[in-house]
Amino acid sequence: MPRTAFPDKDDRPAVIKTWQTDKKFTDPDLLKVANGVSLMSHYFFYVIMNSGDGPKRLDMAEAITHITDPALKDAYLRDGIATSRMKIEEYEKVAPLLKPYLISENSKAFILEYEKVLHKNVGQKGLEFTYNDVEGKPVSFSDFKGKYVYVDLWATWCGPCKAEIPHMKKIEEDYQNKNIVFVSLSLDKSKDNQKWKDFVKKEQLKGIQIMADKDFESDVAKNYDVNAIPRFLLFDTKGNIINSDALRPSNPELREQLDKLLKV
Repeated sequence: MPRTAFPDKDDRPAVIKTWQTDKKFTDPDLLKVANGVSLMSHYFFYVIMNSGDGPKRLDMAEAITHITDPALKDAYLRDGIATSRMKIEEYEKVAPLLKPYLISENSKAFILEYEKVLHKNVGQKGLEFTYNDVEGKPVSFSDFKGKYVYVDLWATWCGPCKAEIPHMKKIEEDYQNKNIVFVSLSLDKSKDNQKWKDFVKKEQLKGIQIMADKDFESDVAKNYDVNAIPRFLLFDTKGNIINSDALRPSNPELREQLDKLLKV
């Protein structure tokens, strides 16, 4: 539970280590308990956070080695996938490892719907938009036809967005001579237009810097169901969607994906 201070590993009761090393999930009756699945999730969260390696983005495959009952593995993985908010690229990597354990009819039906939603926008034409840059000049999505397009939806008030800026700058620098354009599209409120311009200048932001006309009510935000930022969009050279919830610049796998697209 959240608290202001945590005991050091050496200060924890010995029973914690026993619980951590000896606890195995073997009894399918655990699923009769209302919080049975969350018990497994919280257990593995604790183990991973205290492993010394730090938290991992996707740890389900490792966790199931400590679950011996097939029904428990099935339930744990289904819940893990449902709550993980995986990107398409991440799911495609772990799916072959996880699917053999998703044996129930409920899980098979869930995966069918999950993959359908995950890929629902892929291949569709991207929204045509036109917004002004810091100089007041209109910039349209169609201006970039023939190039891959990576769009960063952000705002000057968004801490996580600003945390991605150094990574975005580095990627823009490393791919500046490639067939891809990087667009930073601000969702700041119209009244903060000057604040946005000042921020762009102060931080020496590169790439294409434009600002939406109605923040979260703008067409681009509504079209891609954007209700939280940062959010990233990736399009092919024809302006079609590759991913409407793309990997972040801080994720090393983004570079792997871009290298494959650009055949670096």
